[in-house]
Amino acid sequence: MVDTYQVVLGAVAVACLICVPVAFVLCYDAIAGRWDDRLQKFRQRRTESLEHRRQIRALRNQSGVPIERIAADLRRLRAVIAVDAGRSAAHQIGNRLAYDRVLTQACAMLDIEHDLDTECSGMARDIERLRVEAELERAGVVISAPGYGQAA
Repeated sequence: MVDTYQVVLGAVAVACLICVPVAFVLCYDAIAGRWDDRLQKFRQRRTESLEHRRQIRALRNQSGVPIERIAADLRRLRAVIAVDAGRSAAHQIGNRLAYDRVLTQACAMLDIEHDLDTECSGMARDIERLRVEAELERAGVVISAPGYGQAA
């Protein structure tokens, strides 16, 4: 028959002969800095994973109009403004105000500074529109159709 006292003593002996030296080697490696690169990579992957989860959670719980819809509205209104020369002045001004409003929404979503809320008009407003369109294009919002502005 097996004595439980001897089994316990055997387990303690195994722990002393195997676990204690392994623990000392692990502590020495940690102090010597052998794991610094691996720990840094682990921390970096963990923070990237947490950031990725945060971004996915934000995408799932987003509110408001998606940027794709705003970009589609910008393209549609830009096409309308390009062909409304034969319409009344009130219609033209309404289209441009709607375009400016959608430009303002896009700038607010992407944190782009603009002066479309000020009382500028005429050439200054047209230049500001062009500047904001360029900033939006630079941010990745496709406003112009492929081939827009190229010679035939």
